[in-house]
Amino acid sequence: MTRKSRASGEDACPGCGYAAGRKACQEVFDDVALRVRALAWTGSLPTWRLMHDVYCIQHEEEYCGRWRGLIAHLGGVCWALEHNGSERGYRALQKLIERDHMEGQPYPPAPGIPKSRGEFTAGNLKDFDDPVLLTDGVDRWARSAWMAYAPLQPIAREWIKQAFQE
Repeated sequence: MTRKSRASGEDACPGCGYAAGRKACQEVFDDVALRVRALAWTGSLPTWRLMHDVYCIQHEEEYCGRWRGLIAHLGGVCWALEHNGSERGYRALQKLIERDHMEGQPYPPAPGIPKSRGEFTAGNLKDFDDPVLLTDGVDRWARSAWMAYAPLQPIAREWIKQAFQE
């Protein structure tokens, strides 16, 4: 089912619902990502990683679409929001992915990828220039997407546990 923008009649982004459409969604994300990346000197690199993972789970068909991507990105959002997002956890998740422990399992996991993937999108951040507003906006965006994925949170938490078992 394609969502239509009320304002323009164009197709909304099929992943996140951004009203201006998929192409505009990607352009907004690219712009916001550059602004967040420019803040790296402030210690915002974890914010950039979180933003990347959130965008990927909101556009799951393009950026996940299989176990490895979902573990990397949904697991990354879980790690960032529930475990403070240290580099150690991302490395552990990557090692879990390399073990390919989900090979042969049906994808997507039950109960499936949510149709609605959060109330916030990259579009909510497009006018934020202030570094504090931008990083706070990424956090709100991430929490919105994480809540949308509530049915899959237990499996993401299990990936975190498994990542640290070896």
